Amino acid sequence: MSETANSEPEGTAMDSQDPLLSLSNLSPRIDVYPYYYHMTLPGAENDCFLRKGTVEKLIKAANYLPQNLKLVIFDGWRSYETQLAIYEAIKAHLETRNLTKEKMQEEISKYVAIPTRDLNKPAPHLTGGAVDLTIADENGWLDMGTDFDDFTEKAELEWYEKKHQLTRQEEAIRDNRRLLRKVMEGAGFVSNSEEWWHYDYGNRRWANATGNSIIYFGIQKN
Repeated sequence: MSETANSEPEGTAMDSQDPLLSLSNLSPRIDVYPYYYHMTLPGAENDCFLRKGTVEKLIKAANYLPQNLKLVIFDGWRSYETQLAIYEAIKAHLETRNLTKEKMQEEISKYVAIPTRDLNKPAPHLTGGAVDLTIADENGWLDMGTDFDDFTEKAELEWYEKKHQLTRQEEAIRDNRRLLRKVMEGAGFVSNSEEWWHYDYGNRRWANATGNSIIYFGIQKN
């Protein structure tokens, strides 16, 4: 879910104009579980969408998996209405912790950006270049140590890498996260240190991590 707000891009935003594509029935190696639709959040649809170039990378990542595994997509492009609902929910959750104003803002920024309709200063999911996902086998979703949208330190990508002693279950969790990271980064995505499920391609976060130019700014869904 995490979306650190982006600063004003230099010059005029030149988007690649790649269209948003549905991820349903895209590949037998990719399932779609539109998480926020199942949560009945405003603006969420019973499908997930990504830019065409991001979709091509996602198919490549899925094909890197062992034959008995597939990717499961929770979220891709996100509407303003859905972003606002998520922001308000996280804010309400954090308000129960009696944090200082400064600490509250710091914690919120880990998990979600301020909602915006500005296509020149988009949060990652508004670009259609950010995807939240996991891996599944024939028995269901693999154990990643936390649920999707977990707001604890255990959701950090390398949480289990930093532990000196692991149980067998924790080793399996670590290996599952490693596999997801391996196939996604191998396909050209960049990972998110705060959330094991979040990967970016073509947006500002990806550009900052790779040194490439931004490919995708914000896009409205027709």
